Amino acid sequence: MCGIAGYVDKSNRYKTDKTLVKKMTDALAHRGPDAEGQWADDYVALGHRRLSIIDMDAISNQPMLSHDKRYVLTFNGEIYNYIEIKEELIKKGAVFRTNSDTEVIIEAYRTYGTDCFNRFNGMWAFVLYDIEEQKIVISRDRFGIKPLYTVDNENVFAFASEVKAIIEAFPTEKIFNENWIYRYLSGLINEDTDEECVFLNAKIFPSAHYMIYDIRNHTKICNPYWKVDERLFYDKWIKGRDPIKTFKELFESAVGLRLRADVEVGACLSGGLDSSAIVGCASKKFGKRMHTFSSVYMDKDCNEEPYIRRVNEMWNTIPHYVRPDDYEKDLAIYIEELTRHHDQPAKSASLYSQFMVMKSAQKNVKVVLDGQGADELFAGYIPYYADYIADLMDKNTFWARCRAIKILTIVKKEWADIIDTVSTDTIVRLVGLKNSFLFQNENKVKDLKIKRTAQLFTTDFMDKVNDNYQEKEIQCSSKLNTRLCNAVLNKSIPSLLHNEDGNSMAFSIEARVPFLDYRIVEFAIALDGKYKIRNQWTKWIIRKACKEYLPKEVAKRKNKMGFPAPFARWLREGSSRDELKKVIYAFGDRNIVPRDTIHQFYMAHMEGKADYSDKLFRFYSMELWYRIYNEEKKYEE
Repeated sequence: MCGIAGYVDKSNRYKTDKTLVKKMTDALAHRGPDAEGQWADDYVALGHRRLSIIDMDAISNQPMLSHDKRYVLTFNGEIYNYIEIKEELIKKGAVFRTNSDTEVIIEAYRTYGTDCFNRFNGMWAFVLYDIEEQKIVISRDRFGIKPLYTVDNENVFAFASEVKAIIEAFPTEKIFNENWIYRYLSGLINEDTDEECVFLNAKIFPSAHYMIYDIRNHTKICNPYWKVDERLFYDKWIKGRDPIKTFKELFESAVGLRLRADVEVGACLSGGLDSSAIVGCASKKFGKRMHTFSSVYMDKDCNEEPYIRRVNEMWNTIPHYVRPDDYEKDLAIYIEELTRHHDQPAKSASLYSQFMVMKSAQKNVKVVLDGQGADELFAGYIPYYADYIADLMDKNTFWARCRAIKILTIVKKEWADIIDTVSTDTIVRLVGLKNSFLFQNENKVKDLKIKRTAQLFTTDFMDKVNDNYQEKEIQCSSKLNTRLCNAVLNKSIPSLLHNEDGNSMAFSIEARVPFLDYRIVEFAIALDGKYKIRNQWTKWIIRKACKEYLPKEVAKRKNKMGFPAPFARWLREGSSRDELKKVIYAFGDRNIVPRDTIHQFYMAHMEGKADYSDKLFRFYSMELWYRIYNEEKKYEE
């Protein structure tokens, strides 16, 4: 896990020297405090900041030249199956000087060309320069676990793990993207769902793609190396197999690979099904006594401490409990620091909980395992029931309708306190599934968002917005799998991974996500919904396959929290409430959201008429972001 940066000088304006690229890597020092390096020739400059995880020897520092000096690589991430790939390459005559996964990438590309990407099981963003062919090859992992941004203009093609590194070297690129700000504040979509980011000319390099940039004529091609193929995934992972046994084998393999490190590996533990299964598997299957890191609050709707303690007791872990309430008086300082590391406004206060957990982890480990992805792969949220019931109704058989009625009845009983309810005869008749309470609730939320958005922005700001964003959608064979697949690839997971990377790397921590092992993702995309949702149980296959790794109290949990934070309470009665109010109201002077609108949201929240903490947090974080990037400062070239 590291930070990478570099550029191609297209106009001979900047010159390719180590001084400018060092300026870029200095901005990424938090990502790699263990070593740094720069490399340049007449065409390309590459830089690297190293967080040493595998092969601690200085010979593995980067940018790394191949043994024959043909290739040079700057790489962020981990290739977990590098040992197996290395053995294959040695049999084919490859020469190695190090024990690093970095050199495996170089030799795998030499041997397999762009086919090498599909052989990697890991997370990565890297730039490989073929000096002989005068081209650079850029690649990013299948799900965008590791970040990479690019700027391409008439003078330079630049790239870096974080946008701040590009702006540090090329400050004229600090141009804000009103379309992104509009989408962020409206809350209609996640903020990392396409190639755009909060800076206008910076693009998010697409996951599961590679680019070949020809330096001689400054042309580039960008192609996918992996894409969804439900039938292929079914034949590969499910056909003729026991799905429960197969999932368990894949999960154990994914956890085992992510325990590979020459440093201490710990785990984030929320007390939920996913992180608890990871801790249990690492402890029992692989004999690791894990450091665990957990966020604990006193609020009933945020308190997962009983579940966390049960997991820690079961596996004799080395627990570390973080109580963010203890630091609440300095909330403004920490949220500003968080926002600075993310290069963009934070989506919710839950990031603060994770941020404080990573801050604690820094004192004990350099690597943590986390449970991101399981909810989106295996239907961990209540609204997914609507899609599964719709799939059952589409089958139009007696038994499928019976199952739909049973599930609707269970859902109505189990979660009546948080969803709209309807009469039993309406459920039984199932006349027009779109009229069921599951769909009514979802449509009401959408209507409210649209109404609020229409009143949210000033006329001056809307005159700057030209938002023609089109949501990407992948179609699968069922409504449930379509929704889950898009959550993983196009919606919630890209945003969550951005948050995970920003929070962990702020404290030089490498975060690994076993559930996003590409084999598990392919398996889940092709898996029938009955293994994901069964009666009152979400993520049924995880509960079934991992039962030996879970305390009964956790295996039977139905409520979800994740990394919650009581921002609603902090606004009303926290020791930082006056400072929060001051910053929130200051955002009204930006001529983006009217001050009167902000006042209405704030007073409605404070009077207990509604919970507008999410909306108010976005105003708060947006104001902090503007202050960090000091939009009044003008740069001269």
